[in-house]
Amino acid sequence: MQQAAALLKSHSYAQAAEEYRSALVLDANSVEAHNGLGVALEGMGNHDEAFAQYQASLKLLEDAGRIRTLAGGDKPVRSVAFSPQGTLLATAGDGGSVDLWEPLTGKLARTLAAGGKPLKAVAFSPDGKLLAAGTYGGQVILWNTATWQKAASLSGHTRPVISLAFSPDGKMLASGSKDGTVKLWDVGSQRLVVTLQGHLFGVNAVAFSPDGKTLASASFDIRLWDVQTDQMRETMGRGSVTTDSLAFTRDGKFLVSGSEDCTLKFWDPATGDLKQTIRTGKLPVQSVAVSPDGKTVASAGWENTVRLWNFQTGDLEWVLPLHSAPVNCLAFSPDGKTLASASSDTTTKLWSVP
Repeated sequence: MQQAAALLKSHSYAQAAEEYRSALVLDANSVEAHNGLGVALEGMGNHDEAFAQYQASLKLLEDAGRIRTLAGGDKPVRSVAFSPQGTLLATAGDGGSVDLWEPLTGKLARTLAAGGKPLKAVAFSPDGKLLAAGTYGGQVILWNTATWQKAASLSGHTRPVISLAFSPDGKMLASGSKDGTVKLWDVGSQRLVVTLQGHLFGVNAVAFSPDGKTLASASFDIRLWDVQTDQMRETMGRGSVTTDSLAFTRDGKFLVSGSEDCTLKFWDPATGDLKQTIRTGKLPVQSVAVSPDGKTVASAGWENTVRLWNFQTGDLEWVLPLHSAPVNCLAFSPDGKTLASASSDTTTKLWSVP
């Protein structure tokens, strides 16, 4: 199958498809061959045949126990986050509470009440001592993870909080809201430091650079803020569609965005230059995630599928139709071995990444 993979990387899709078909004659249960054939067929424009191969790959993965389904309610799941140690997975959504799962067993460990109204964002602090959730009423709730008691409720937004991110050192928390603002909070004192204004619509995503010096925020444009001066230094991607998700690479050299124009974009945060654009499909991208080793970018959205891309080449490597409704959020585990996807189909899926 090495030759088939090489042909796929060179975009020789027809030849790659024949090689993968031959591989399936020898082993009809090869997950890699089914997925590779699907990618090749999609490259050739045979989307229906490609989907059938992705479905075959998915079934084999499920049969092998490499996909686990977490079903904790009957409402869409909007956000998902791993604890820094990878021992817990937090999910939140329209049910109005935060569920805490054990990823290894799929067991629901605890449910945290959060007012009963929809939640769009959850995040663990880098040291794992705090869990934050953004509420429909415009508050950010903080829980102490040692006791699971509420540590604080941060008020200031006038509309729902829909994005959250802790700074790498854990001293700051950024919250983005439908009110068009980003607020920076001092975690230790639990006080508001500054309100960043400029977006005309809701702030769908916030992300700190790995060195903590830059904060990125996304709406109908992407803005880069200097954390020390609170000044905006770049505006990127201004357009007629929203950007729904942001993720920095671990080295901080790239910022990846996913948007409703059905693309992934790779930006240079030092200059604000657009370096690469990948069209992911025919429907909007709602979430992106970068693997801890920086080799893989995951994307998902309205197509109900999760796609994995080679970061260096931009090539599509895996496609999994994991859900029956749009995928709202993605997260890699800290060791990069598991990818979690949260969906409007009310489930969260855990996939053992190859």
